[in-house]
Amino acid sequence: MANAAWADIVLSNGVVYTADKQDRIYEAVAIQGKIIVFAGSNDEVRQYVGPQTTVYDLAGKMVIPGLIDTHIHPPGLSLLELYEVQLADISTLEGYMEAIKAFYSRNPAAKAIYGRGWSWDALTGREAIKGPRKEYLDEVSTEIPIILRASDGHTLWVNSKALSNSRITPDTEVPVGGIIELDESSGEVWGTLKEGAMWLVPLPSYSLEQYTEALTGFQKKMHSFGITGILCMASQLFKILFTAFADMEKRAELQLHVRGAMAVNQADDIDEQITAIHNIRNQYQSPLLQVISTKFFTDGVIEGGTSHLLAPYTPKAGKGQNYYGDFLWDMEKLKQAFYRANAGGLQIHVHSTGDGSTRKVLDALEAAAAMLPPGDYRNIITHLQLVDNSDIPRFKELQVIASVQPYWQFKGPKWWHNVDYQYLGERAQAEFPLRSFFDQDVVVTSSSDYPATRVPNPLLAIEIGVTRNLANGSFYGVEDIEHMDDERYLLNKPERATVLQMLKSFTSNSAYALFMENETGSIEAGKLADLVVLDQNLLAIDPIHIEKANVVMTFFGGKVVYERP
Repeated sequence: MANAAWADIVLSNGVVYTADKQDRIYEAVAIQGKIIVFAGSNDEVRQYVGPQTTVYDLAGKMVIPGLIDTHIHPPGLSLLELYEVQLADISTLEGYMEAIKAFYSRNPAAKAIYGRGWSWDALTGREAIKGPRKEYLDEVSTEIPIILRASDGHTLWVNSKALSNSRITPDTEVPVGGIIELDESSGEVWGTLKEGAMWLVPLPSYSLEQYTEALTGFQKKMHSFGITGILCMASQLFKILFTAFADMEKRAELQLHVRGAMAVNQADDIDEQITAIHNIRNQYQSPLLQVISTKFFTDGVIEGGTSHLLAPYTPKAGKGQNYYGDFLWDMEKLKQAFYRANAGGLQIHVHSTGDGSTRKVLDALEAAAAMLPPGDYRNIITHLQLVDNSDIPRFKELQVIASVQPYWQFKGPKWWHNVDYQYLGERAQAEFPLRSFFDQDVVVTSSSDYPATRVPNPLLAIEIGVTRNLANGSFYGVEDIEHMDDERYLLNKPERATVLQMLKSFTSNSAYALFMENETGSIEAGKLADLVVLDQNLLAIDPIHIEKANVVMTFFGGKVVYERP
C-alpha cells in the first residue's frame, strides 16, 4: 500500500540553494506531483522515499529554483532561424553582405528579405553614427524590399525598394521620437530608420502555425538554460503570440510561466488603450498565462543617439552641440497614463536607458503614486544604462523594481570603446549600476532582452554581474580573461554583485516582480517544483568559470522538461 508521505521524486546529496528569505542551503528536495514537499538534509529526506520514488543522487551537484527572465521577446530568434537572414554571429559589414546575398540565392522567389542582428560595432566613420547605407542593400536587389533590424531592435537598415514602397522621402513626417537619417551631402534618405520611424516600414507577418512552431523552439531553448518563467514583451505581436501560447496550453504543451506586458503609446487615447489591455487580460486568466503589465518606451538607446541624457552627448555622437536625446512622452500625459495603469490594477514596465529619462520616469511615478491609494503595484524600470547616483535611492522610496541586463555590464570588445565611450565620454565608465541597487535594498531582477542578447543563458549573466568582466571570450573572437580583475574589459568594478544576489535576481526577486512569489521562485515546501540542476556549485568555483557550468536537468512543475544530452 502506498504511503501518502512518499515522494514521487527525491533529489539528494546535493547543494540545494533555496533562494528563500534566509538564503538557506540544504542537501535534498522531495517532490510530490507538481509540489515541493520537503527541503532539508539527506537523513531527513529518507522518510519520503518509497518503493515507487525516483531518487536522483546529485553527487554534489547544485540545485537552484527555476530561473525567471523578467524582460524577453518571444519567440526570440526562433522565427529568424526558420524564415529570415541571420546576421547576429557575423562581425563585419562584408560578412553581412555575403549572408544577405547567400540568403537571396537560396530563396530566389522571395518577395522580401527580412533579417536581424547587424551590430553598430561593425561600422566605421559616418556609418557608426547613422547606420549602414541603403546602397549596400541595393547591390543585392532594387526589385524587392530588404529590411534588416539591428541586434538591439531599435534601428532598421533598408534598401531603396523598402523606402519607396513605404513612400519614405526626405520630406516624410517623422513620428515622435523617431529618426529618418539623411545624407547631408545629397539630402537623400540614408537607409536607416530609428525608433518610432521604424514603424513606417511593415515588418514580416507569419501565421499562427508558424508562431506556434517558433514558440515551441523558443520554449525548448528556455528549458535548456534552466528558464521556467518569463515576462513577455511583444508590442505589436502581442495578440498573436498569446493566441499561440494559449494554443500550446490547450494541448498541454506550454511548460513556462508566461506573464505579458502590453505597450501603451502617447499617440493614441490612453483610456482606450488601458481598456483594450483589460479586455485582453480577461481572456488569459490561467495559472500559466496572464497579462499583468503595461509597457512604456520613454527613450531609445545610446548607440542610436536616442537615449535621453542629463548631460549632452559628446560631439563624436554626430548630433551637434547640446544634444540630449529626446524624452518620448509629454510629462503630464505620462503621469496620467501611469495613474490609469496602476489604478486599473496593471503593473508599469518602462524602457529607460538614459539618466535623464529615468529621472523623469521616477518623477512621473512619484506623481502618479500621490494620486493613488496605497497599493502593491510592483512597477519596473528596465535597462538603466545610465542612472544618476541621486536617483538610485528613489527606487526603494517609490518601491520601483530595477530590471537589469547583466549580460551587457562589461566593456564589450570592439563595442564599448567604439560606441559607448565615443557617445558618452567618461560617463561610460559608470554605465549599468548594479551593486548600488542592491546596497540601497532595491528589488533587482535580471533579464536578457533576448534577442538583443543573442544567447540568453542566465549563467553568463550571473558571471558578468559578479565579475563585471568578459565572459565567453570566444563568442567575441578574443581570448578569455584569466582573472576577474583583468582591466581590458572590466567595467566599474565597485558595481560587482555577489553570486547569491545574482541568483536571487533570477529567482525569488523575479518571481516577486511577476506576482508569482507564492507559487515559485524559491525551493520551499508548498511551492511548485520548478528546479534546475547544475553540474557545478556556483558558490564554490572561481566566478570567471560560472559560464562553464551546465544545466543538467530542468524541472517544471515536478516534470523533467530538459535533460542535458
